[in-house]
Amino acid sequence: MYTHLQLREVSHLEFLRWFGKKVRTNYYALKGRVNLRFFFNSFRYSEDMDSDIHTIKIGELRDVVMKILQSISFQDSLKSFGIEKVIPPDIKKAKQTTITQRFKIHLITSANEDLLTKVEFWRRGFKGNSVAEPVSDSILRSYKLPPLIVSHYDIQSTIIQKIEALSTRVVIQARDIFDLYTLSSQYVSHRTKGIKINSAKLTKACENVLEMSFEQFRDTVLSYLSSEEQAMYNSSSLWDEVKLKVANFIEEIRKTYA
Repeated sequence: MYTHLQLREVSHLEFLRWFGKKVRTNYYALKGRVNLRFFFNSFRYSEDMDSDIHTIKIGELRDVVMKILQSISFQDSLKSFGIEKVIPPDIKKAKQTTITQRFKIHLITSANEDLLTKVEFWRRGFKGNSVAEPVSDSILRSYKLPPLIVSHYDIQSTIIQKIEALSTRVVIQARDIFDLYTLSSQYVSHRTKGIKINSAKLTKACENVLEMSFEQFRDTVLSYLSSEEQAMYNSSSLWDEVKLKVANFIEEIRKTYA
């Protein structure tokens, strides 16, 4: 039995499998929490999926996505997981602009539950380096899925994006802190270089990390973890440890590259 978050996740995986047959990997880059989940060992699930895209025209992308969602073969690939039907968006009402193309999708389960997920593509230019790599074996194994290669932002670019978000958002998000916590140990283990960010932004990001309350983390992030991880991280003292590790990580970057 899969959770609602897992059902959304497997729909993202299967969508990417079909999407990769239609769109070249150098045209798009998976980003955000799905990128962290599929490639950087994050245990924070996502309801939605975001990618940056270029070259492929708006109408062409719209048609590719809608054909996938309407495909009987794509819909059949999800039935073994308990998703009986995929309802594509009403494309006449869907947001399809020169900046954002948004597809709101309803997943109807065998229990007649209606799960909403969004697939979004952004045309604001690539923010970093993308690379085509296999999705984590541990993710695919949990659904008994075959290998899958997807284009996504690399670890340097993902770290920069998260720190930029922490330093510039009008409303600071606990998820950015938790994501940097996930990335920090992999940064060390991969001996990653090339993370260059304005020193003032690094200082601001560090300040914002330390100001984030446990209540904000609990109310906006905790429910996207598995039940086991929720039990572990539902602790204000552990949240303080998470923030301290992230602040130290940002400070290390500031000393090394700023």
